[in-house]
Amino acid sequence: MSNIASFDEFETDLQIDAHHRGLPRIILEGPTDLWLFRDVWFTNYLAKFEFMTASRLVEAEGCTAVPVAVEKSWEEHIPAFGILDRDVYFRRKRWDALYEREESRFRAFEADDKLFVSEFWEIEAHLILPEMLAPWVIGCSRDPIQFGHLAADALNRSLEQCEVLFEAAPYLAATHFDGAASNVTFGELPIDQVQTICARKIEKLSEPAQAQARMVSEFVNAIRSEAPEDMASRLRYYLKFIDTKRLLNRLRAALHLHPDRNNQNVLAALMLQKAEEPREFAHHLAQLVERVATAQ
Repeated sequence: MSNIASFDEFETDLQIDAHHRGLPRIILEGPTDLWLFRDVWFTNYLAKFEFMTASRLVEAEGCTAVPVAVEKSWEEHIPAFGILDRDVYFRRKRWDALYEREESRFRAFEADDKLFVSEFWEIEAHLILPEMLAPWVIGCSRDPIQFGHLAADALNRSLEQCEVLFEAAPYLAATHFDGAASNVTFGELPIDQVQTICARKIEKLSEPAQAQARMVSEFVNAIRSEAPEDMASRLRYYLKFIDTKRLLNRLRAALHLHPDRNNQNVLAALMLQKAEEPREFAHHLAQLVERVATAQ
């Protein structure tokens, strides 16, 4: 795939200028990441970086494509830096990295200084801010009159859904270890039923996979034991270790949100209104600006 883009691929003159000036590139996993970085969070960086998806440079997308695209860009003599979601360690079956609780030790797993791995499981986790939950529920309620009271209970219900998904984590990891993908979300099932289903499913897996499930269970128990008491802080802490897409699917049901409303769009709009941006990404981009300036 050529790295020469058509003007039709750009939305502003600034983006065209960035491409043709050969600005350093920020390589992202997919379209959602690009939209959030370029159009919602970091418009102030459009004169410093060209944000793009990995698929612009290589015939692939997602976490496996980002490192390849970064290297291809450097081969073309354009500096590039990749940003990955934490769940890259799920794909790599690195449970020790995936469930590492201490930030400095988590950062030690990054072997390539051209790649940055987010603290949070997926890009969507940065949209789930505790203070945004109530307006999100109010704006997306299936029936504001009948379910409007859930806005005040949104934080508590979010934590409950995290607990359910923690119960599923050992099974999902073990299934992945055995070479199978599981798309199960467990619907609206309560935590005790999810526990029972996962235990039965784990029993049918290979012994090595069962050992992986036990290992992940120990990691999850440690995470829970160290969770902050404050509910808002606990949610932000849990979002590092929870499959965010599964969580959003469960929250749609638990909070009785309208099935046709787009969670990402509404949550992103709320962040845009408040001029909120993910702190870890803002800090990382600021460091990259200094790094590129020093190298010139």
